[in-house]
Amino acid sequence: MIDSSKKQLNVKDRVTIYEVAKVAGVSLATVSRVINNHPNVTEKTKMAVKAAIARLGYKPSALAQGLANSRSTNIGIMIPSTGYAYVSNMLDGMIDIAKIYGYVTSIFITKRTKEDAAQVIESLIKSHVDGAVIYDDELGTDEIRSIQNYHIPLIVIGHDMSGDSLGSIIIEYKDPVMDVVKEHMLAGNDDVYVLDIVNEGKMVDDIRNGLSDFAEANGKHINLLRFNDSYGLVYAGMKEFFQTHRKGYFVAPRDSLAAAIVNAAIESGLRVPEDVEVLAEIGSKYSYIIRPQISSFSIDMFKVGSIAVRMLTKLLKDASSLKEKTFRIRAKYNKRETTR
Repeated sequence: MIDSSKKQLNVKDRVTIYEVAKVAGVSLATVSRVINNHPNVTEKTKMAVKAAIARLGYKPSALAQGLANSRSTNIGIMIPSTGYAYVSNMLDGMIDIAKIYGYVTSIFITKRTKEDAAQVIESLIKSHVDGAVIYDDELGTDEIRSIQNYHIPLIVIGHDMSGDSLGSIIIEYKDPVMDVVKEHMLAGNDDVYVLDIVNEGKMVDDIRNGLSDFAEANGKHINLLRFNDSYGLVYAGMKEFFQTHRKGYFVAPRDSLAAAIVNAAIESGLRVPEDVEVLAEIGSKYSYIIRPQISSFSIDMFKVGSIAVRMLTKLLKDASSLKEKTFRIRAKYNKRETTR
């Protein structure tokens, strides 16, 4: 786990233009005009800004210079592998809005481990980005707060947090998924199998734990099938599983893994959804491209990405202009051909 101490990270604490503006009692644009020797600034204001710069030891960033010269701001985007369709869609939304505002984007890719996330956080801080959007549900609140020690305006996706220069977008999958699976169990069924995928992330873990707790409280049983995150491994494992198990209601983290269950079932002579029902927690275009189409939950991740960068833009200009610092979006259930 990353330590919140700046000294242990060996990264110099970075003073920002926001602090200079606050100490000098002027706007961000005024600080930028002084830095760039703009003529339309009074001598008194120049002296106040320069005194604040000297006192704080401020070094101008691209944002400070760009405010006066209309140059780009550099924003960091920290995400897991873009091999996941929903992550790729979210990144597209971020890049689309970043281009509109003329931002330069730096992409930081993490693996699904806390250790790797900690290393990427250090790289993010050292890069001296002007602001960042983070989506990595392996991170805890302590790690995220540690980034704020470096005065980086931040939008976090998947955590319910807020602060002076921190906003968040909550993507709600857990309750919609649980509502559908609970309805199945309360109808008298005790045949639920949940794919327990290694290092799939906190959100998926929360859904699994929530279903297990509900089953236990209602005299039911959740069967966990543990696999590494691989279509091929899930497909092979389910082919073997269906040799001895001929019925069930299967819940997979993503529609690509749900497809592995569907294909293994059909090729084992089972009918979908008559014998085997399959539900994907996170849906993408694959849910409706595949035949039979997969029942799944969807959020417009392109929209999530675009909202995140728009929120960050407000923080970069003036943190107080972001009135609503928490945005919630609930997944929609799309019932298709793999459930009855």
